[in-house]
Amino acid sequence: YAGERHRRIFAATAWLHTAGHRGAPAIEAHRRSAIGGMGHAGELETAMLLHLRPETVHMARVVDETDFVTTSSYYMDWIEGGALVANPPWDDDSRTGAYGAGSLATAEHGRIWLEAAVAEKVDHVAEIHEQQRRREERRNAGYGLWGKVINN
Repeated sequence: YAGERHRRIFAATAWLHTAGHRGAPAIEAHRRSAIGGMGHAGELETAMLLHLRPETVHMARVVDETDFVTTSSYYMDWIEGGALVANPPWDDDSRTGAYGAGSLATAEHGRIWLEAAVAEKVDHVAEIHEQQRRREERRNAGYGLWGKVINN
């Protein structure tokens, strides 16, 4: 782990944008697709591209694919749900590579979701700085093994 190799540095990551305390509520407030509509090339990603680079999106070519193999413990969506995290072969669930309902995307929702994603990441950076500050304070005070010399 990075924390063992670089003991004085606090490292953290978030796998998804728009999945935390700012992003998830923004998605739920504005999404038009049902669960399964926000995978790859689905409503969320297509909306963000419609906002950022509309000339790259060809809505006439969008194919919605939401017929995934799901169970009560696994479903595919932006924030995957259930107790199981699965990574099946992509073509088990998609004929085109899409996972979701891109046809429901709008540039306005893309703007809202992108702003929430950026705000969420700004908050994450602030949290990382706060974690580092508090950990350094604790280390400098001799907390735990930082202040002890163990002789065998």
